[in-house]
Amino acid sequence: MVTIEEAASLARREFLRIEGVVGVSYVDNTIVVYVETEADRAKVPTTFMGFPVITKVVGRVRLLR
Repeated sequence: MVTIEEAASLARREFLRIEGVVGVSYVDNTIVVYVETEADRAKVPTTFMGFPVITKVVGRVRLLR
C-alpha cells in the first residue's frame, strides 16, 4: 500500500508537468493541487493512487525579489 507521502510525491512529479498547475501538497489523506485558474481545475483528476484530490485556485505564482 502506498502512503500519502509517496502518492503526493508522485503526484507532484506528474501534475507539475501540466500547464496551469503551480504546486502540490497534502493534508491528512488528501492531495492538494494548486492551479492558476478555474479552467485549470479540469486538467486535474479527482483521485490519484486511491487518494482524493482537491484543487485550489491560487492564481499565477511568481518569485518574490
